[in-house]
Amino acid sequence: MRSLEKKFTKGEGRFVLFSHPDCLLHQVREGHPETPARLESILRGCAALPASLPVSFQVPPQATVAQLQLVHEEKYLLELEAACRRGDSLFMTPDNHICPDTFRAVLAAAGCALALGETLLEKGAGFALARPPGHHAGRKSAEGFCFVNHIALAIETIRQRQPAATFLVVDFDVHHGNGIDYIYYNDPKVFYYSLHGTPDHIYPHSAMSTKRARGRGRVSPATLPCRWIRRGTSGCGSSPSTWNVPPIKSAPTTCWWGPGSMPIARTPSGS
Repeated sequence: MRSLEKKFTKGEGRFVLFSHPDCLLHQVREGHPETPARLESILRGCAALPASLPVSFQVPPQATVAQLQLVHEEKYLLELEAACRRGDSLFMTPDNHICPDTFRAVLAAAGCALALGETLLEKGAGFALARPPGHHAGRKSAEGFCFVNHIALAIETIRQRQPAATFLVVDFDVHHGNGIDYIYYNDPKVFYYSLHGTPDHIYPHSAMSTKRARGRGRVSPATLPCRWIRRGTSGCGSSPSTWNVPPIKSAPTTCWWGPGSMPIARTPSGS
């Protein structure tokens, strides 16, 4: 990753890619889909990009446990850290594989999310290349391979300095991002929109139909299940032009696009 930092240096107006070597330390059992190879493949793709692109690659500091408490309960975080130190192989649910270095990877991934939030505060744009993923994680729960909610951490980072900020989160993944949805379900300043596979047979089996979340009198769209097609180029059974997306009455301060768990962010006027 240091070679990517040298190739894609810092510069004003550049799209920032954040990642951390410790994200690769999280190891899972054989056959588990969320492996270091996922991130390694993306990093190889980054290395193949021309150096002339207006891109900056940065390795941010790891997050601290105190920073994770912007979103997550301290007791939950300490239990996760202790489980990793003991050498446990699972945490909370059977799909959450862990190893002794998982907590280091969690802190590294969270550091990428926090750095992305800081970039947004400076009117920049960027992408966090981080694992373990995050959009299923709740305030005090790990599930779906997720331990810490990166989108929520970045949102709360911005809110510390801009309490009046509003947010649009677009989460496109075969799975509903139930962690983000539940954390901000009644929050009038976070507009969460999820595009996901039909939940009657796809984890986490939530957001069964288009629904609306109510927060302090404001109604905002939350989810749109799609009929996923196994073959072909289309992911949904209908054209985006036919999706019933309720209008946003006012422009959000910050926009987040979450392809599963790696957040992309920019301001509405950003590039």
